[in-house]
Amino acid sequence: MRGDAEDQGLLWDTGVLCDELLDDEGFLATLSRARGRLFVDEDFAALYPSRRGRPSHPPSVLAALLLAQLFYGVSDREAERRSRLDLSWKAALGLPLDHRGIPHVCLAEFRARLLRAEMVSWLHDKFLVVAKRAGVIGHRRAVDSTGIADSVLTQDTVTLIRSALRRCVERLAVVDAHAAATMLAGLVRDDYDAAGKPQICWASAAERAELVRQLFGDAATVIDACRSRDDAELLAAASLLATVAGQDIEVVEGDAQIRQGVAPDRVISVVDPEARHGHRSRRDRYDGYKLHLAVDADSDLLTAAEATLATTHDATVLPRLLAADPLAVAEVLGDTHYGAGETRRDLGAHGIELVAPAPPASAKKDFFSKDDFVIDLDTGTVTCPAGEVAAIPEPSPSGRIQARFATRCRTCQLASRCTTSPRGRVIDIHPDEALLADARAARWTPEFRDRYRERSRIERKAAQVKFRSPKLPWRGLLKANAWLKLKAAALNLDRMGRLGLVGA
Repeated sequence: MRGDAEDQGLLWDTGVLCDELLDDEGFLATLSRARGRLFVDEDFAALYPSRRGRPSHPPSVLAALLLAQLFYGVSDREAERRSRLDLSWKAALGLPLDHRGIPHVCLAEFRARLLRAEMVSWLHDKFLVVAKRAGVIGHRRAVDSTGIADSVLTQDTVTLIRSALRRCVERLAVVDAHAAATMLAGLVRDDYDAAGKPQICWASAAERAELVRQLFGDAATVIDACRSRDDAELLAAASLLATVAGQDIEVVEGDAQIRQGVAPDRVISVVDPEARHGHRSRRDRYDGYKLHLAVDADSDLLTAAEATLATTHDATVLPRLLAADPLAVAEVLGDTHYGAGETRRDLGAHGIELVAPAPPASAKKDFFSKDDFVIDLDTGTVTCPAGEVAAIPEPSPSGRIQARFATRCRTCQLASRCTTSPRGRVIDIHPDEALLADARAARWTPEFRDRYRERSRIERKAAQVKFRSPKLPWRGLLKANAWLKLKAAALNLDRMGRLGLVGA
């Protein structure tokens, strides 16, 4: 049953008794003004369909506590403690001075209700509507992504397989205890119920190789036993076991061995199977998720936020960010991850101007890159650094367009800096080469530099999103998205207070 907040302030309310001790600005002051104005108890009626039972804490108070928790990056128990002891938090939540605080279990239950009702983005959307009506949101967006680490430990191959196999065994024992006992008796190893790694001589390559073979064989046995069962949870566990066993182990001439290299979409933990390896650069790596953000270049408000797997390319999420925008977008500011020809063409078709550098051409160290060649689409030629000219042919059956210098490279004095292929240097002509050529030329103009400088807003906003929250506190992609949208709502509310949109 839904509880309701008191409309009329009481004499012993914290805000009444301690008004002179409280700050009249800052996030908590803004939150106090927003509660009951921007969001009220009736807005969350869908979370409490039953009229039976004891009344809950007022949902507007729980929503305010959730926003404060995310803004300050504290745990559930710390949020409970502050709602009991901190006068500023009590005043922001509208609690009387003698209130014992909001129990942390109530905060966790409220989050679960928001997830079940698919209302995790409601606060963020509501605040944007208020800002839109106030006319502070413009038509320019800065976009970027940032990685955030997960809170689970990254597991190695042995731990991954053993943990996933143990899940299958435990679930099969619930579905069919006799079948589970029979399957366990047929496994090579009998230590899967033990925590930690197997007791072998890890310095011995032979023992490590034998362990891999045993784990792979036992995994195959367990998967076969589980796939014949009509149980969704068991089938999901078997699928996870097949994934973690197949991503790190390969069979070579009938022998199972550790695969060289890292799988492109490697599962890193059975505790959070959706977490992935990610990297911001070659040296800056993380294990977790990727957060995609769009910020209004005029008001500095987050207009859209999306969490994805860490392996997701930035440009693929851009359409979703723009689709969630409260206004029509006229200009997008982004880095080179958004500067590809396909993105430029798609945005241009919707009347959106992209201000982003074209991706630089890659080349081996000390070798000429594609940028060192002069591509003339009007004459249909490509001129190399040595002055040789190759014609741009018609597209091949596969759609590729390649200008080939062929035998001219054999006698060229610059060949050692250009190619090692006996067939000579080949230059790929992109289908959107004209768009990319214009973007490369515009990159060095003063006008581009002045406009591109405003992209720094998104980097500052990304830092605010992860400030006090260097690791994602919730597990799974669904909850990662919920955390991000609620965090964006808290940051936007703070910004709206600074812009004077919440009232006095």
